[in-house]
Amino acid sequence: MCTLLLWKNRHPVYPIIIAANRDEFEERPSTEPQRLHDRPLVVGGRDEVAGGTWLAVNETGTLVALTNRRGAGRHDPRKRSRGLLVRELAQLATPAGIAASLRELDPHAYNPFVFIAVDRSAGIAAHAGDDGLRIEPILDGVHAVTNWEMDERRHPKTRHALDIARALRLEREREPLAAQLHHALADHAPGEHGNDGGLCVHRPAEQYGTVSSAIVLLDAGGQANFYYARGHACESRISDASALLRTEDSASARVER
Repeated sequence: MCTLLLWKNRHPVYPIIIAANRDEFEERPSTEPQRLHDRPLVVGGRDEVAGGTWLAVNETGTLVALTNRRGAGRHDPRKRSRGLLVRELAQLATPAGIAASLRELDPHAYNPFVFIAVDRSAGIAAHAGDDGLRIEPILDGVHAVTNWEMDERRHPKTRHALDIARALRLEREREPLAAQLHHALADHAPGEHGNDGGLCVHRPAEQYGTVSSAIVLLDAGGQANFYYARGHACESRISDASALLRTEDSASARVER
Protein backbone atom coordinates (compact mmCIF):
# COMPACT_ATOMS: atom_id res chain seq x y z
CA MET A 1 0.00 0.00 0.00
CA CYS A 2 1.53 3.31 -0.99
CA THR A 3 -1.21 5.96 -0.85
CA LEU A 4 -4.02 6.03 1.70
CA LEU A 5 -6.59 8.79 2.14
CA LEU A 6 -8.66 8.82 5.34
CA TRP A 7 -11.69 10.85 6.35
CA LYS A 8 -12.60 10.53 10.05
CA ASN A 9 -15.95 11.97 11.10
CA ARG A 10 -16.24 14.13 8.00
CA HIS A 11 -19.31 12.50 6.42
CA PRO A 12 -22.97 12.37 7.57
CA VAL A 13 -23.34 8.62 6.93
CA TYR A 14 -19.85 7.11 7.10
CA PRO A 15 -17.69 8.13 10.08
CA ILE A 16 -14.71 6.35 8.49
CA ILE A 17 -13.86 6.54 4.79
CA ILE A 18 -10.71 5.02 3.30
CA ALA A 19 -9.47 5.29 -0.29
CA ALA A 20 -6.15 3.64 -1.06
CA ASN A 21 -3.86 2.64 -3.93
CA ARG A 22 -1.39 -0.21 -3.70
CA ASP A 23 1.83 0.34 -5.65
CA GLU A 24 3.97 -2.71 -6.33
CA PHE A 25 6.09 -4.48 -8.92
CA GLU A 26 3.64 -5.79 -11.50
CA GLU A 27 5.12 -9.29 -11.52
CA ARG A 28 4.49 -9.80 -7.79
CA PRO A 29 1.37 -11.99 -7.62
CA SER A 30 -1.58 -11.12 -5.40
CA THR A 31 -5.25 -12.01 -5.14
CA GLU A 32 -8.39 -9.91 -5.00
CA PRO A 33 -10.21 -9.57 -1.64
CA GLN A 34 -10.95 -12.90 -0.01
CA ARG A 35 -11.65 -14.27 3.43
CA LEU A 36 -8.23 -14.37 5.06
CA HIS A 37 -9.59 -15.73 8.35
CA ASP A 38 -12.97 -17.18 9.27
CA ARG A 39 -12.93 -16.79 13.06
CA PRO A 40 -12.89 -13.89 13.35
CA LEU A 41 -13.89 -13.07 9.81
CA VAL A 42 -11.22 -10.98 8.06
CA VAL A 43 -11.39 -9.85 4.43
CA GLY A 44 -8.54 -8.43 2.37
CA GLY A 45 -6.28 -8.97 -0.61
CA ARG A 46 -3.50 -11.53 -0.30
CA ASP A 47 0.14 -11.23 -1.28
CA GLU A 48 0.97 -14.58 -2.86
CA VAL A 49 4.70 -14.24 -2.16
CA ALA A 50 4.73 -13.77 1.62
CA GLY A 51 1.09 -14.58 2.41
CA GLY A 52 0.28 -11.29 4.08
CA THR A 53 -1.98 -8.39 3.16
CA TRP A 54 -1.74 -4.62 2.81
CA LEU A 55 -5.31 -3.72 3.83
CA ALA A 56 -8.00 -5.74 5.59
CA VAL A 57 -11.34 -5.34 7.35
CA ASN A 58 -12.73 -7.62 10.05
CA GLU A 59 -16.24 -8.57 11.14
CA THR A 60 -16.34 -6.01 13.95
CA GLY A 61 -15.75 -3.15 11.53
CA THR A 62 -12.07 -2.54 12.25
CA LEU A 63 -9.84 -1.70 9.29
CA VAL A 64 -6.07 -2.08 9.20
CA ALA A 65 -3.60 -0.99 6.53
CA LEU A 66 0.13 -0.50 6.14
CA THR A 67 2.44 1.52 3.93
CA ASN A 68 6.19 1.17 3.62
CA ARG A 69 7.98 4.05 5.33
CA ARG A 70 10.94 5.79 3.73
CA GLY A 71 13.64 7.72 5.53
CA ALA A 72 13.52 5.55 8.65
CA GLY A 73 16.06 2.86 7.83
CA ARG A 74 17.39 0.73 5.01
CA HIS A 75 15.36 -2.12 3.58
CA ASP A 76 16.54 -5.54 4.76
CA PRO A 77 15.00 -8.47 2.82
CA ARG A 78 15.81 -10.83 5.70
CA LYS A 79 13.31 -9.17 8.01
CA ARG A 80 9.81 -10.52 8.62
CA SER A 81 7.05 -9.61 6.17
CA ARG A 82 5.12 -6.51 7.17
CA GLY A 83 2.09 -7.92 5.37
CA LEU A 84 2.00 -10.85 7.80
CA LEU A 85 1.83 -8.35 10.65
CA VAL A 86 -1.18 -6.68 9.03
CA ARG A 87 -2.90 -10.03 8.57
CA GLU A 88 -2.31 -11.00 12.20
CA LEU A 89 -3.42 -7.71 13.72
CA ALA A 90 -6.54 -7.65 11.54
CA GLN A 91 -7.93 -10.39 13.79
CA LEU A 92 -8.11 -8.05 16.79
CA ALA A 93 -11.39 -6.31 17.59
CA THR A 94 -10.37 -2.71 18.28
CA PRO A 95 -7.65 -0.15 17.51
CA ALA A 96 -6.85 -0.08 21.24
CA GLY A 97 -6.18 -3.82 21.23
CA ILE A 98 -4.07 -3.46 18.11
CA ALA A 99 -2.05 -0.65 19.72
CA ALA A 100 -1.39 -2.85 22.75
CA SER A 101 -0.10 -5.65 20.52
CA LEU A 102 2.08 -3.25 18.54
CA ARG A 103 3.73 -2.04 21.76
CA GLU A 104 4.81 -5.61 22.50
CA LEU A 105 6.61 -6.21 19.20
CA ASP A 106 10.18 -5.42 18.26
CA PRO A 107 9.94 -2.71 15.57
CA HIS A 108 13.41 -3.64 14.34
CA ALA A 109 12.12 -7.08 13.33
CA TYR A 110 10.36 -5.40 10.39
CA ASN A 111 11.36 -2.96 7.71
CA PRO A 112 10.03 0.56 8.42
CA PHE A 113 6.28 1.06 8.14
CA VAL A 114 3.28 3.24 8.90
CA PHE A 115 0.38 1.19 10.27
CA ILE A 116 -3.21 2.44 10.42
CA ALA A 117 -6.04 0.92 12.47
CA VAL A 118 -9.50 2.52 12.62
CA ASP A 119 -13.05 1.67 13.56
CA ARG A 120 -16.22 3.77 13.83
CA SER A 121 -15.10 5.44 17.06
CA ALA A 122 -11.30 5.46 17.24
CA GLY A 123 -8.10 5.21 15.27
CA ILE A 124 -4.34 4.89 15.72
CA ALA A 125 -1.31 5.47 13.53
CA ALA A 126 1.93 3.62 14.31
CA HIS A 127 5.27 4.67 12.83
CA ALA A 128 8.08 2.10 13.06
CA GLY A 129 11.69 2.24 11.93
CA ASP A 130 15.24 2.76 13.12
CA ASP A 131 13.82 5.46 15.39
CA GLY A 132 11.72 2.89 17.26
CA LEU A 133 7.93 2.73 17.47
CA ARG A 134 5.59 5.67 17.93
CA ILE A 135 1.82 5.28 18.27
CA GLU A 136 -0.53 8.25 18.06
CA PRO A 137 -4.32 8.65 17.99
CA ILE A 138 -5.88 9.62 14.68
CA LEU A 139 -7.90 12.77 15.25
CA ASP A 140 -11.08 13.79 13.44
CA GLY A 141 -10.31 15.28 10.05
CA VAL A 142 -8.78 14.45 6.68
CA HIS A 143 -5.51 12.51 6.59
CA ALA A 144 -3.09 11.07 4.05
CA VAL A 145 -0.32 8.49 4.20
CA THR A 146 2.12 7.82 1.37
CA ASN A 147 5.60 6.41 2.09
CA TRP A 148 6.35 8.98 4.73
CA GLU A 149 4.81 9.88 8.06
CA MET A 150 1.09 10.48 8.16
CA ASP A 151 0.17 14.00 6.98
CA GLU A 152 3.84 14.84 6.29
CA ARG A 153 3.33 17.97 4.20
CA ARG A 154 7.06 18.48 3.68
CA HIS A 155 6.94 15.63 1.18
CA PRO A 156 5.35 16.67 -2.16
CA LYS A 157 3.32 13.51 -2.70
CA THR A 158 1.78 13.55 0.78
CA ARG A 159 1.02 17.24 0.41
CA HIS A 160 -0.58 16.58 -2.98
CA ALA A 161 -2.64 13.69 -1.57
CA LEU A 162 -3.87 15.85 1.30
CA ASP A 163 -4.84 18.64 -1.08
CA ILE A 164 -6.86 16.22 -3.22
CA ALA A 165 -8.64 14.72 -0.22
CA ARG A 166 -9.48 18.07 1.36
CA ALA A 167 -10.81 19.49 -1.90
CA LEU A 168 -13.39 16.71 -2.38
CA ARG A 169 -17.03 17.50 -1.65
CA LEU A 170 -17.96 13.98 -0.69
CA GLU A 171 -21.09 12.44 -2.18
CA ARG A 172 -23.67 11.33 0.37
CA GLU A 173 -24.86 8.07 -1.18
CA ARG A 174 -22.73 4.93 -1.19
CA GLU A 175 -22.34 4.13 -4.90
CA PRO A 176 -21.69 7.72 -6.07
CA LEU A 177 -19.26 8.16 -3.18
CA ALA A 178 -17.31 5.02 -4.09
CA ALA A 179 -17.12 6.15 -7.73
CA GLN A 180 -15.98 9.62 -6.67
CA LEU A 181 -13.19 8.21 -4.50
CA HIS A 182 -12.05 5.84 -7.22
CA HIS A 183 -11.82 8.80 -9.60
CA ALA A 184 -9.71 10.69 -7.04
CA LEU A 185 -7.31 7.74 -6.81
CA ALA A 186 -6.79 7.98 -10.59
CA ASP A 187 -5.02 11.33 -10.17
CA HIS A 188 -1.81 12.03 -12.08
CA ALA A 189 0.08 15.04 -10.76
CA PRO A 190 0.40 17.69 -13.50
CA GLY A 191 3.43 17.01 -15.63
CA GLU A 192 4.39 13.92 -13.65
CA HIS A 193 2.56 11.10 -15.45
CA GLY A 194 5.13 8.34 -15.81
CA ASN A 195 6.53 8.58 -12.29
CA ASP A 196 5.12 8.40 -8.79
CA GLY A 197 4.23 12.07 -8.28
CA GLY A 198 0.50 11.43 -8.61
CA LEU A 199 -1.70 9.03 -6.70
CA CYS A 200 -1.91 6.65 -9.67
CA VAL A 201 1.65 5.52 -10.35
CA HIS A 202 3.06 4.48 -13.76
CA ARG A 203 6.72 3.40 -14.02
CA PRO A 204 6.70 1.00 -16.99
CA ALA A 205 10.48 0.87 -17.35
CA GLU A 206 10.61 -0.71 -13.90
CA GLN A 207 7.37 -2.69 -14.34
CA TYR A 208 6.16 -0.93 -11.23
CA GLY A 209 3.07 1.09 -10.45
CA THR A 210 -0.43 1.08 -9.02
CA VAL A 211 -1.69 -2.50 -9.14
CA SER A 212 -4.97 -2.17 -7.23
CA SER A 213 -7.26 0.21 -5.37
CA ALA A 214 -9.46 -0.27 -2.30
CA ILE A 215 -12.28 1.84 -0.92
CA VAL A 216 -13.88 1.18 2.47
CA LEU A 217 -16.94 3.01 3.79
CA LEU A 218 -17.61 2.25 7.45
CA ASP A 219 -21.04 3.29 8.72
CA ALA A 220 -22.12 4.28 12.23
CA GLY A 221 -23.27 0.73 12.95
CA GLY A 222 -19.84 -0.69 12.20
CA GLN A 223 -20.80 -2.23 8.86
CA ALA A 224 -18.11 -1.96 6.20
CA ASN A 225 -18.72 -1.50 2.49
CA PHE A 226 -15.63 -2.74 0.65
CA TYR A 227 -14.86 -1.86 -2.98
CA TYR A 228 -11.89 -3.10 -4.97
CA ALA A 229 -10.35 -2.47 -8.38
CA ARG A 230 -7.46 -4.33 -9.98
CA GLY A 231 -4.91 -2.46 -12.09
CA HIS A 232 -4.11 1.22 -12.53
CA ALA A 233 -6.79 3.38 -10.92
CA CYS A 234 -7.01 5.46 -14.10
CA GLU A 235 -7.98 2.36 -16.12
CA SER A 236 -9.73 0.02 -13.68
CA ARG A 237 -13.35 -0.46 -12.67
CA ILE A 238 -14.41 -0.95 -9.07
CA SER A 239 -16.42 -3.92 -7.89
CA ASP A 240 -18.30 -4.36 -4.62
CA ALA A 241 -16.70 -7.01 -2.38
CA SER A 242 -18.86 -6.21 0.66
CA ALA A 243 -20.71 -9.54 0.51
CA LEU A 244 -17.55 -11.25 1.77
CA LEU A 245 -18.13 -9.51 5.11
CA ARG A 246 -21.82 -10.34 5.44
CA THR A 247 -22.64 -13.19 7.81
CA GLU A 248 -24.99 -13.56 10.77
CA ASP A 249 -21.99 -13.92 13.05
CA SER A 250 -20.45 -10.68 11.81
CA ALA A 251 -23.72 -8.81 12.38
CA SER A 252 -23.81 -10.11 15.96
CA ALA A 253 -20.20 -9.07 16.51
CA ARG A 254 -20.97 -5.50 15.48
CA VAL A 255 -24.03 -5.30 17.74
CA GLU A 256 -22.15 -6.62 20.76
CA ARG A 257 -19.39 -4.00 20.59
